[in-house]
Amino acid sequence: MSDDATIHGHEEILKQTIELFRSFPAPPGINLELPPPSSKTLDIQFEEYVPGKSLTATLMVPKHFGNAVGLLQGGFIAALFDDLMGPLSYLIARSPTTSMELTTHFLRPVFVGEQLKMTATVRKAGRTAVYLAAEAYNGGGKLVATAMSTIQVIPLPSA
Repeated sequence: MSDDATIHGHEEILKQTIELFRSFPAPPGINLELPPPSSKTLDIQFEEYVPGKSLTATLMVPKHFGNAVGLLQGGFIAALFDDLMGPLSYLIARSPTTSMELTTHFLRPVFVGEQLKMTATVRKAGRTAVYLAAEAYNGGGKLVATAMSTIQVIPLPSA
């Protein structure tokens, strides 16, 4: 899924995303913290960005994301998908965005200590909304969860 414009590596993808985000006007009284605290907590590592198409990331599931029986708690999977789709939506829309809907399907358990590989893909990008799909695979290459998201594009004020 690579082409000449593909960007590889967490730091390069993060740099491009932060540069774009800093170009957006911040609401009065808001100091942007980039990456945001939620992203620092989830600690996904961006691997590949194919402009206009997809964003891939990995994560080693930490113990503190586990439930009582040592499985990744489902809410964290949803948050991981949201944290992957957010930066992709900014890069696609070239404008601030916000999630309007996120539907997650859990297909098999994910164990603490397991590696996840997640890819979000653009299904349709419009002026007012971006539609994304995502999949998560375990270290054995098995599909463990899917998600679909509708993301609102927030128009930038005219200069």
